[in-house]
Amino acid sequence: METKNLKENQQAKLKELQAQQAKLKELQAELERINTKIKNNEKLSVDDTKFIGDLGWLTALSVTIASIAASL
Repeated sequence: METKNLKENQQAKLKELQAQQAKLKELQAELERINTKIKNNEKLSVDDTKFIGDLGWLTALSVTIASIAASL
């Protein structure tokens, strides 16, 4: 029974990790888009500026993903 619970817990963590990785890929794509705008001297939108302001949250997300991965 304990082995079954451990396996189920690992599967749940793996699913969570995969979901977080998908979110991280989306965020990386957004960051690349903003970086391209900056390199091309294009004006940043309000949403772009908000995204840049939220980069601290992205760091926290990365730490969460690393913690989940380490616990598998």
